[in-house]
Amino acid sequence: MLKSLPVQLILAIFAAFFLSDIFNLETIRFFFSVSCGLKEILMGVLPFVIFSYITAAILSMEQRAPWLIFSILALVTASNAFTVLVSYGVGVSLLPLLTFGGTSALSGIQDTVTPLFSLPIPEILAPDQSLLLGIIVGLLFSFIKVPAVTALAQNMRHYVTVFLQKAFIPLLPLYVFGFILKMDYEDTLMILIKNSGHIFGLVWIFILVYLALLYFIVSGFRLSRFFEIIRNMVPAGITGFSTMSSAATMPVTLAATEKNMGDDQFADLVIPTTVNIHLMGDALAIPILALAVLGLSGMPLPTFESYLLFVVYFCLAKFSVAGIPGGGIIVMLPILQKYLGLTPEMASLLTTIYIIQDPIFTSANVMGNGAFALLVRKITGRG
Repeated sequence: MLKSLPVQLILAIFAAFFLSDIFNLETIRFFFSVSCGLKEILMGVLPFVIFSYITAAILSMEQRAPWLIFSILALVTASNAFTVLVSYGVGVSLLPLLTFGGTSALSGIQDTVTPLFSLPIPEILAPDQSLLLGIIVGLLFSFIKVPAVTALAQNMRHYVTVFLQKAFIPLLPLYVFGFILKMDYEDTLMILIKNSGHIFGLVWIFILVYLALLYFIVSGFRLSRFFEIIRNMVPAGITGFSTMSSAATMPVTLAATEKNMGDDQFADLVIPTTVNIHLMGDALAIPILALAVLGLSGMPLPTFESYLLFVVYFCLAKFSVAGIPGGGIIVMLPILQKYLGLTPEMASLLTTIYIIQDPIFTSANVMGNGAFALLVRKITGRG
């Protein structure tokens, strides 16, 4: 059980609660510095993660039916955009009633825990630049077939995935531990619990209602079919909750979708194609949580016009997300900072909040993909 990442994260959180009253300031600063160092390493590797994932994905799709792949990608983009827009509507409508009482909930917090050191990792390529470069290279060599380029992209993706799975992901409890220590020492956690417990509840209810409506649609508005599809998908949802990885859960998701769909070939196309690029739980949760962090920090919420630009880059970035623990928030950090105005401190806070709830969001991602596959089948005339 101790090898389970969710268990390790829970233990890290409780340990931070307990030890924050025992450790002195310098010790807390040390662990916070380690957490910041891990984040800086991640941000240095991030352009390679984005470039390799999106290039390899585009090149691998070329081997399948082009029109169907285009349809899937178009529907994935439309689904992600619609979901993020709905999340904005719910956020701007309900969050002010729940979080903002005229004064900033986080304005009284003193930034007393600062890093002891930093890692000067140069930025070779900005994340948005690596995203665009990956799209260009992937599309170009989809038409000009060069096996060496395809092999290089796949090898890059393999090695960055190994880095994330073997080097970064095992250190997530330490990453969370340092930030929780800082937050508890500065009383940020108590303020978050006091002001944000109902926000977490709002996000969970929002995800549950959205998924239920989607499954009701793909079931043809028949209750018996609705419960049958849900029953078949529950094992995948539970697996996603425990592994915190859409990619690791894919075999279970695939089996459940094949059972619901009765079309193994179509399921074998849609699920692997969308496992990393259609993360409905993230699209529902990340915008609301980001808006909540802005409001709790006394920052204005973005206008709809400025939010539309965020939606564009959010949808593009989804094509480079790794379906591993924390993968949904990793590639979003630069976009959240640039287009929603989150400061690095807010981004760190959002990352911690996200990782704490990652099992729930991953489960929603898995359940969302099962419903999305059925929806794609209906729209493309295969069902």
